[in-house]
Amino acid sequence: MAGNTGTDFNYLEFFKEEIRNENATIKIGAVNNLHLIASALGPNRTVAELIPYVVQVVQEEPLCNDDEFLYSMARQYAVLSDYINGHDDLLIAPLEHLAAQEETVIRDQAIQSLCKVIEKRPALAPEHLVPTLHRLATKTDFFTARVSACALLPLAYRHVKDDQKMGLRRAFTMLCADETPMVRRAAAHKMRDFVSVCAKQDLLTDLIGVYKQLSQEDTQDTIRVACVHATLVIAKMLNADENRQHTVAVIKDAAEDRSWRVRLTVAKNFDQLCQAFGPELTAQKLMQPFIQLMKDNEQEVRKEAVRVIEACLNLPEPLTSEQLQQHILPQFQGLGLDPAQSVRAALAQVLGPVAKALGRDVTQRQLLSLISDLMKDEFHDVRLNIVSHAGLICEVLSVDGLVHSLLHTVQNLIMDNHWRIRQSVVEQVPKLSKLFGMEMFQSKLETIFLSSLRDSVHSVRQAAIQHLKEIADTFGSQWTVEHLLPKLVEQYSGSVGYANRVTTLHVLPQVSGVMTPDQLVQYIVPLLIKATKDTVPNVRFCACRTIMWMMEHHSLGSQTITTTIKPCLLELEHDPDIDVQYYAQRALLLC
Repeated sequence: MAGNTGTDFNYLEFFKEEIRNENATIKIGAVNNLHLIASALGPNRTVAELIPYVVQVVQEEPLCNDDEFLYSMARQYAVLSDYINGHDDLLIAPLEHLAAQEETVIRDQAIQSLCKVIEKRPALAPEHLVPTLHRLATKTDFFTARVSACALLPLAYRHVKDDQKMGLRRAFTMLCADETPMVRRAAAHKMRDFVSVCAKQDLLTDLIGVYKQLSQEDTQDTIRVACVHATLVIAKMLNADENRQHTVAVIKDAAEDRSWRVRLTVAKNFDQLCQAFGPELTAQKLMQPFIQLMKDNEQEVRKEAVRVIEACLNLPEPLTSEQLQQHILPQFQGLGLDPAQSVRAALAQVLGPVAKALGRDVTQRQLLSLISDLMKDEFHDVRLNIVSHAGLICEVLSVDGLVHSLLHTVQNLIMDNHWRIRQSVVEQVPKLSKLFGMEMFQSKLETIFLSSLRDSVHSVRQAAIQHLKEIADTFGSQWTVEHLLPKLVEQYSGSVGYANRVTTLHVLPQVSGVMTPDQLVQYIVPLLIKATKDTVPNVRFCACRTIMWMMEHHSLGSQTITTTIKPCLLELEHDPDIDVQYYAQRALLLC
C-alpha cells in the first residue's frame, strides 16, 4: 500500500470523508482501519498530517460528542504507535484528553492505550507521563480526570526517576483524601498495585497513614474491601512487629465489619492472609477473627470461611494439627447442622483434606459421625462432595471395623437418585479397591460397580468403563481373566438393551491391558465376532471399532486375523448400514 502514495488516490482525504460520514458503521470502520491509512501514508506523513488531524477532530463538533467514535480512537492511538517511527510522545497529549472524558469506557480504553505506549517506550514516563498525570490529578472541573490519574499511578511510579517518586506519592495521598467518593474509591482500588511498586521505607513514611484512613472509610464498603486486598501486599513487605502495629488491626476490624462484603473478602482470602502474616501472627492474631467468620450471620461468609480451610492446609506453612483441633474442629458440629445447604456442602468438601491433616485417631474420634451424617444429607451436593473424598477418608481411617460403616453408606450412594453422586462413587471405587484388596472389593463393591455399567445415564457408564482399567491393573491378569471377564460376558449375553452390549464392547479395551495375546484370542476375540453379527447396527460398528483398537494396540497373530476376524469384516463390507460398512472397511485396512 505504501508504494501507491504517488498515485492520484489521496488516502488522507479518503479517511477524512469516511469519518465525516453520517453512517456510524462507515465512520467507526474508518477509525478501526486507521492503521491502514497510516501504513499507506508512511511514518513522516502520519506524524506531520494524520495525527494532527485526528487530534483536532476528536476535540471538535460533532465528533467530540460521539462516544463510540471517541472509544475507537482511544483504542487506535496505541495501534498507531507501530507506524510513527518512535514518535510515541505525540500520542500522550491526545490520550490525556480522552482520559478526562466523562464516559467510563472511553477513559478506561485511553488509560489502557497510554499504558501500552509507556510499556513499549518506558523512557517517555519521566518527561511526558508524569506531567500528564499531575495535570489529571489536579483537574478540578470534573472528577473523571482524577479517577484516570489513579489508574496511571502504579505504571508511572515504576518507570520514573527517583526524584519524581515523592511527587507521585503525594499525588496518590491527595487522591486518597479527595472529597469525591468516586475518586477515593478509584485510589483505593489501585492501592494494592501502587504499594507493590513502592519501597518499604516510602510505604511506612508516606502511605501507611492513608491506608489506615481508607480502611476506616464510612461511606463505601468497596473501599474497605480494597484495603483488605492491599493488606495482602503490605503485610508481605513488613516484618512481624510492623504488621502488629499497622495491618493486623485493619484485618481484625474487617472481619467484624458491618458490611458482609468486607467480611466475605477476609474469608475468601484468609489463606493468603495467613501466608502474608506468617505462622506466628496467624496463630496469635488471626484465628479468633476466623472463628467468628465461621459463625457469621451471612451464609455466604460462612461458606467461604469453610471452603478456605482446604487452601490453608496447602500453604507452604499450613495450619497445624493443634490449630485445627483447638479452633476449627469445635465449629464443625454446628456447621454440619447449618440450615444453609451451601455451607454444609462446603464443609463436606473440606472434610477429606482435614481428615488427612489430622490423622487416623482424631478423625475416628471427632469426624467419623459427622462424615456419616453428611453422606446421608438430604441435599445432593453435600452427599456428592463427601463421596468425592471417600477414598481419601478411608485411606486415613485404614482398614478396620469403622470403615465398614462408611462402605455401607457408599454402597447405598451408588443407588442414589442423582447421577452425579453415582458417578462420583464409581470414581472412588478404584482407590477403595486398592486400599481394601480383592476380597473386600468382591464382597462389598464389585456387584454395585458392575451394575454401574448398566446405569441409565451415559456419564455414569462412561466413568465405570474408564475406571475398570485401574481395577484390572490393581488385581492383575489372573483375576481379570478368571473372575471379571466371565461376569462381563454374562452381562453381554443377558442384557436386553443394546446400550449395555455397546458398553461391554467399550470395556474390553480397558481390561485388555493386563491380558496376554493368547488370552485375548481365547476370551475377547470370540465376543467381538459375536458382536459383529448383532441385530443392532450400533453394536456391529462398535464391534468393528473395538477390533480396530485391538489390532492397533495388541498382537493378535496373523492366523487369528486371517481365519477369524477378516471373514467377518468382509461380510460387514456389504452391511445394509453405511456406518457399519465404513468401520468394517477401515478395520480391513489393518488386516
